[in-house]
Amino acid sequence: RAIAQDDPEPEPVPAAQASNDSDGMSGNTQFFIGQGYLQDQWTPLDEPSSFGFAVDFGPKKSWVHVALGFNIAGDTQQVSGTLFGETGDVGVGFLEFSAGFLVHPVKKAPVRPYIGGGIVRTVAGVGSDWDFWSGGDTDSTFGFYGNVGIFFKVGDTFNIGFDGRIVRGTDVTFGGIETDVDYEQASLLLGFSWGN
Repeated sequence: RAIAQDDPEPEPVPAAQASNDSDGMSGNTQFFIGQGYLQDQWTPLDEPSSFGFAVDFGPKKSWVHVALGFNIAGDTQQVSGTLFGETGDVGVGFLEFSAGFLVHPVKKAPVRPYIGGGIVRTVAGVGSDWDFWSGGDTDSTFGFYGNVGIFFKVGDTFNIGFDGRIVRGTDVTFGGIETDVDYEQASLLLGFSWGN
């Protein structure tokens, strides 16, 4: 006679393997190509081109990541009057280092918005043409930043999207004139991710 047999039970998944999806670290490395917008006191050099990168990382199961970044911006133009004591071919440059946090509310999806904030350390220079670092006037300041953006996952690792950034609370002096390097910035984002 036929003997009924139950289907074999699946083998249990080892606990270490089951937790792989939530353990470990994940993060992103993003590169930004953008345009900055300073206050009118910097006219006609108030819209410098910018390039930067940022790294954010944290536990896979966490929405909040540590974020570290670097941004450089600059421009040079013919100034008919004076700009902080400089005239003729004048150049400006900005080096910025940032540390803060980034919140990723959406995980494991092709469209991923984010929002973040933190502190910045900016070194700025104004001088003749592109000689503002060695032969011009420089100053440095701390400030605060906030950013918001969205990127799209292309495949498993490639990211493409947009980033908006705002910096406030800076204070510098050039040619005896007090000003700031507060700005807004819009950027194209290109990067890659790991662990997510």
